[in-house]
Amino acid sequence: MRYGYYPGCSLESISAEYDHSMRKLFQVLDVKIEDLEDWICCGTVAAASMSHLIGLGTPLWNVARAKQMGFDQLIAPCSACVYHFKHAAKKIEENPALRAEIEEILEMPLDDAPPTIHPLELLSTPPFEERIKSHLAPGRDLSDLKVVCYYGCHVSRPARVMQFDNPENPQSMDRLLSWVGAQAVDWKCKVDCCGAHFNLIKPDIVVDLCIPIIEAALEVDADAIVVACPMCQANLDTRQAEISKKMGRTINIPIIYFSQVVGYAFGIESGPLGLKKHLVNPLPLMLEKCSGRQMEVSA
Repeated sequence: MRYGYYPGCSLESISAEYDHSMRKLFQVLDVKIEDLEDWICCGTVAAASMSHLIGLGTPLWNVARAKQMGFDQLIAPCSACVYHFKHAAKKIEENPALRAEIEEILEMPLDDAPPTIHPLELLSTPPFEERIKSHLAPGRDLSDLKVVCYYGCHVSRPARVMQFDNPENPQSMDRLLSWVGAQAVDWKCKVDCCGAHFNLIKPDIVVDLCIPIIEAALEVDADAIVVACPMCQANLDTRQAEISKKMGRTINIPIIYFSQVVGYAFGIESGPLGLKKHLVNPLPLMLEKCSGRQMEVSA
């Protein structure tokens, strides 16, 4: 199995820690990934607002390049990117004439193109359970770490497009974190919207949408919220000052990528995992909850 890797724009900029921790995770698990050459932005919502064909053509350019490079699957850690890839692939699957039109524009074929998957679609499967458990580092016991898994809008929805996990009650991230010893507790907001791109144009909407998510995490006494999307992480992490003001109390809850939690359980140092790059630094929490304090370094 040859895995292509599509970082996307966020993982090469504001969410570089997600990219670094994801690559470290694959390295430890001996999952060989190859970067997709000449990749471009998935188009997000901007491309589709300009043109239907541009909105489909931008993600499909990357799919066509993945086909040219001979990949069996293309891994994209950003759930929004995965959605745009899968949405475009679904559209041309259902409309051969549209596929032919986009192939002409791209000057590349799209038949038998490799599917795009989120890392959770690979790492949460049964074959990885024993492999993950076998890499847990002595002294990195996370059994005292109580977290909620926040999937957001696009890891499993819309179900017709994503075709992964339960769209209303996904379990893949919960399962993965339980394999590394953390307590993944049930809660009511795991698929609620955080406001997504409104962070850039109407941040007040993001604050209002994030408040019930934060409140729900605190209701179950979660130590942290674990995410699988750069936009979810940014919205929940960077808006806590405004959230605190509206809630009338100080909120200081770490928003951590699942790859960082798993990587920490593997014994990877905090520097390469990028734990200190978040506005709410999760490292003190990890040190407090982890029995391997003596293993941590200042990196």
